[in-house]
Amino acid sequence: MPLANGRELLAAAERGRYAVPGFNVSNLEIAQGVIDAAEAKRAPIFLQFNPANLRHFGGIEVAAALGRLVATRARVPVALHLDHGPDIATLRAATGCGFTSLMFDGSTFPLERNLRETREAYIVALSADVALEAELGHVGGREPGVVTSEAVLTEPEAARRFVDETRVDSLAVSVGTAHGLAGDVNIALIQELRVATSGRPLVLHGGSGVSPRQMRQAVSAGIRKVNISTEIHAAFARALQSASGNDPRPALRAGREAVAQAASDRIDLLGAALRA
Repeated sequence: MPLANGRELLAAAERGRYAVPGFNVSNLEIAQGVIDAAEAKRAPIFLQFNPANLRHFGGIEVAAALGRLVATRARVPVALHLDHGPDIATLRAATGCGFTSLMFDGSTFPLERNLRETREAYIVALSADVALEAELGHVGGREPGVVTSEAVLTEPEAARRFVDETRVDSLAVSVGTAHGLAGDVNIALIQELRVATSGRPLVLHGGSGVSPRQMRQAVSAGIRKVNISTEIHAAFARALQSASGNDPRPALRAGREAVAQAASDRIDLLGAALRA
């Protein structure tokens, strides 16, 4: 089916009070695995590429071509999402390559610069009629291709000003999680941020490793998109250990299946199954 616009997926998640998974992928088999899971669970998803993934594929054009192909062949809605876009030039390149959802990440900048450059990013997204996500506060941790520093929790009053001045479609917030690591989620802060942003869809980065209980609570509190990378990459890497001989394809197929299983578990947890 045609690529989904990220704005449409977020709106449906808001109506249904669930969260859409955003799966970061770095090769064909991982992309196929998350699509397999989405189709089996009848779930909408964001198929995501961060800067490290783009480099691994050989550039944004190659990653976008592969992403568009697997996404449009899927039997469920899939938005093609640029994750942690570092600058306006990259966002423009993404829209030119067919991405239907963008993230501009100015979270390591001072607030005024983050505001200014996010407003520029909004113009890029608006001109292409695609969704825009931005980050306020800063989610720390470790993830290849993502600029991180010490975590800084998102302040509700700053979030109120940020969404009013930037008009972003969704806001990635720092509420205790970390890229690549399990984190303790501050549910009360999510609730405060929902009120401060007048019900704007909130995004949870660092979704791998969050306990099922806290993830369900986060979704109930207003999280509408959850980014997942470490879990599916770890599942793929473990499966590759079965490789032997001169033919890697059996191990790659096992990796695809392992990714599908890990992605299926998160789809269920976020309440996204049977939503497509």
